[in-house]
Amino acid sequence: MVRKVARHFLPLVGLCYIVLYLDRLNIGFAALTMNDELGISATMFGFVAGVYFWSYTLCEPVSNWVLSRVGARIWISRIMATWGLVTIGTALVQGATSLAVMRFLLGVAEAGFSPGMLYFVSCWFPHARRGMAMSWVVTFICLSGLGTPMMTHMHGLDGFLGLSGWRWIFVLTGIPAVLLALACYRRLRNTPAEADFLSAAERVWLTRTLEEEARGVDGNEKHSFRAGLAEPRVLLLVAVFICVTFSLNGYQLWTAQIFKSFGMSTTEVGWVAAIPPLLAVGPMLWWMRHSDRTDERGWHFCVAAAVAMVGFGVAAVSLSTPAVAVAGFCVAGIGLYTSMAVFISIPASFLTGAALAAGFGVVNGMGNLGGYFGPQVAGWIKDATGGYGLAIGAFGAAMAVAAVLILGLKKATPRPEVTL
Repeated sequence: MVRKVARHFLPLVGLCYIVLYLDRLNIGFAALTMNDELGISATMFGFVAGVYFWSYTLCEPVSNWVLSRVGARIWISRIMATWGLVTIGTALVQGATSLAVMRFLLGVAEAGFSPGMLYFVSCWFPHARRGMAMSWVVTFICLSGLGTPMMTHMHGLDGFLGLSGWRWIFVLTGIPAVLLALACYRRLRNTPAEADFLSAAERVWLTRTLEEEARGVDGNEKHSFRAGLAEPRVLLLVAVFICVTFSLNGYQLWTAQIFKSFGMSTTEVGWVAAIPPLLAVGPMLWWMRHSDRTDERGWHFCVAAAVAMVGFGVAAVSLSTPAVAVAGFCVAGIGLYTSMAVFISIPASFLTGAALAAGFGVVNGMGNLGGYFGPQVAGWIKDATGGYGLAIGAFGAAMAVAAVLILGLKKATPRPEVTL
């Protein structure tokens, strides 16, 4: 029955995440020619790439409150349609100011999608299978790396219909979001009770199982939206996620330009940039299966974060040897994406119901502030030093801090039935 649920929902959820990350990363690959055409410096690029996370953070809790009221089906469909239209509109920008405005609007439009989807998955999968379900979500995020060669090839459309190649990147990555919005409205269901693809007995069993698990997690006081906002452990998770997104978004948004500095062609940049996330898929799935079987999250996160730290450290000191640096980024990618897969399964360990929606919203919203500081700090360092070494080292240091904070979260969760 759980496999039936997975087959029904996860392919669509995965496609949505692929498009989500393409629309987050498209600016990094557009920058290969956009920055020169619009006269954007490294510091300014870091700002316009990261300003998206400010509006995302401001709107995230409100968006998730609406989702908890109207349901995932309607709200996620709305989110995807609006972010797709904003992405397409970004092709019309004429300078750094208008680009920053469109990135800000993208954050407003997209706010609520990722925590909304994670909340949706948590509402359909029992605890014993939730970690693997979450890992499949991150698997599709990794598979979005297959889109990087496509985005670099879009530069070849330069001049078609009078548009620069980088403008076509925004148009062609925005259209799928609008189309998937329609698919989500047709396919998604808010609760197992609405699942017309399950038998009556399966709907009853899944509903009862999820309700019993919810009662056993932390008591009824953790079901309200307000309780999720006030939960101290949520604030600690925010700090952890700031570190993770600092490294993840800083790395993702600067990858194309870092690899370009190795002397690679635009096409080569796209293919090489796809390698680290794709290599992460196998180790991540294996590690998450192990986490589910042992019912442990904290140490699994710490080990993955340590792998990311080592990988970034190798890349930072090996920029003069591109092959070694790329190998370091591959190791960092394995640790980074695996730690994220473990991390997103943690809130459901101590929150349920509307509180879980609130917790996901706060963690993902406020935590994504790191997504602003990562690209911005990398831009500052690049302009100040002329290189990327210290910025990459900072990505590794942030993952080390995240691991330490997770150990603090384990100590802050004394109940034996809640295993992080």
